Amino acid sequence: MKWWARAWHLAVTPWPAERVFRLAGLCMITGGILVGTGAFGHPHDRHPPSPSELVSSSYEAWHVISALGFMSLCVGFPGVTGFQMRVAGHLGSVDVAGTLLLLVGCTLQAATQLADGLVFGAVAAIVPRVFELNGPLFGGTPLAGVATLSGIVFAAGSVSFGLGAVARGALPRRGTAAVMAGGVLLAVPVQPASPVPWWIVVAGSILLGAGSAAIGQWLWQGGPRPSRLLPLPPIRTAQPSSGASS
Repeated sequence: MKWWARAWHLAVTPWPAERVFRLAGLCMITGGILVGTGAFGHPHDRHPPSPSELVSSSYEAWHVISALGFMSLCVGFPGVTGFQMRVAGHLGSVDVAGTLLLLVGCTLQAATQLADGLVFGAVAAIVPRVFELNGPLFGGTPLAGVATLSGIVFAAGSVSFGLGAVARGALPRRGTAAVMAGGVLLAVPVQPASPVPWWIVVAGSILLGAGSAAIGQWLWQGGPRPSRLLPLPPIRTAQPSSGASS
């Protein structure tokens, strides 16, 4: 069988749960690394940048990296939720709400990152006045509203996801706490729109990336090790009564 036939057979054949969870873990690791790297390598320390900064190639590259990271997380988080359901046996409303909000938040974040890196730079090279701080785009509500909405939705999803994960107790607590803190910090407006410095967003992205990578490694390794699981209570055998023995 040729390689493309084997690949097609692998894709259309139903996957066992272990393979799905390992794929979700790989997506979480990849997404976490890309999101943290994209924010850390951002060439400017403010947002929105000036029109001259929008047209730089480094600005485009780092935003595409961040967008790919959020796309990967969009695939990984549902797998993490499925893993929790398998371990705990059930899911609550907070788990479902957190997963849905994270899916919407990751999609909005990826879309804004791609638009910021690919579309805005091309337009700024032709009409730079549109991207001035008090111009028709950054000074109005369309772009600011979308950016604010994506941050709020992602923050709400990360908090709901974290609360559900803590209640289930199936995921590493440090990684879960990092995802919650990173999602909240990503929603904070920074300079020049507010007095908050840019490094807050960088710290939030690094926390989100580190927590996602830790959870992804947890899934890739198959979850908790048998040595770390609580021992099962001993099975008590029924003792014959004294009347029956006599």
